Amino acid sequence: MNVPRPVTRRGAWGKAAAVGLAAATAAAVAAPPAGAADAAPYRAQVLQRGYDTTKVVTLTFDADWSDAGVPSVLKTLKANGITAAFSLTGRFVERYPASTGAIMNAGSKLVNHSYDHPYFSKLTRAQRWAELDKAEAAYRKLGHESGGWFRAPYRDGYADPGLNRDLALRKYYVNWDWTFDTTGYKGASTATILARVRQYTVPGAIILMHPGEGSSDPAALPQVISTLRAMGYGFTDPFRTVTQGGIGAKYASMGAQRSGLGAARTVEMPASTTGTAVQWFDHGRIYWKKGLPVHWVAGGILTKFLSLGGVTSFLGFPLSDETVVTGGRASQFQGGNVYWSGGTGAHEVHGGILAKYLSLGGSGSRLGLPVSDEFGIAAGWRSNFQHGAIEWHSATHTAVVIYY
Repeated sequence: MNVPRPVTRRGAWGKAAAVGLAAATAAAVAAPPAGAADAAPYRAQVLQRGYDTTKVVTLTFDADWSDAGVPSVLKTLKANGITAAFSLTGRFVERYPASTGAIMNAGSKLVNHSYDHPYFSKLTRAQRWAELDKAEAAYRKLGHESGGWFRAPYRDGYADPGLNRDLALRKYYVNWDWTFDTTGYKGASTATILARVRQYTVPGAIILMHPGEGSSDPAALPQVISTLRAMGYGFTDPFRTVTQGGIGAKYASMGAQRSGLGAARTVEMPASTTGTAVQWFDHGRIYWKKGLPVHWVAGGILTKFLSLGGVTSFLGFPLSDETVVTGGRASQFQGGNVYWSGGTGAHEVHGGILAKYLSLGGSGSRLGLPVSDEFGIAAGWRSNFQHGAIEWHSATHTAVVIYY
């Protein structure tokens, strides 16, 4: 997992970290059921504007019938340092693989625009899924994927709860709508396009344009950009358009889509209760809770965390990003730590056993990394490690270290 990880001195999660982590240790308790916490969205979220309500806009382009103007659009975007979203039909990708490659090589966000541009409101669930799947197959042949973002060919279906439910069931959680269309696809004059820009642009606007034969958008794009700048607007990119608040700031600090997390798969949603949030990304999740720092969890540690019940388990919310430790990696949570390595897999350690483990030096100690989760024994609880075990004896409230 190529997620940015802070470099720590070997053994830094050992004795020196024990005091700082002591507050996270607690007696062993059973994890409550996760319920609906951190669950997949029931419906796709429709976005007509970005979450950033400062004076920024996001440029987006839909392509289906022709790739005319694509080189011009990409050249203009590059010259202005703008990253855009491109909603491509599957048949466009099949017909124009070179243009598709150029679009993706520019760092654009790919959005599923169906295979052959039908009215989604008139399709059955099976037909909708077939359109999505066929388009995705075309993307994957060229080594790309939409990552669960969808833009309807026509605006008839965005508010349809049935469509948004069907999208979510196919793991499309972002329904990428727009604030206004320049109407360049109709061959509108540059004056008409600029008039619409002046009339309809609002903070956070998602502006829709089209390349293609007969479209006037590619030629008008330089003036669209200069007009927006003259109006005091800047440009954000689609990867950050769907993030906000503490999670958005964390994501940006990591490098956004260029980080190991990749692009967002969902918008921000409640992690458990009021005052909590989570957002899913291609390769991990970012968690926020009022009063706590914002942290990401990914890879095998995330899999273990979720298997235990996630934020509703005894582990609670993360208190650190994933960090390098001796022999592997670890994430600290409110109720314990999860350690991972390629050889041992991911295992939790918590309570009195964790306190003892850290006092010995953690993964940098003679014990090495955990090879089991904590489990019950006659005397209390036990965790196994690469070179020994720690038992928590309930009757005496003591931790006993065993080496082998």
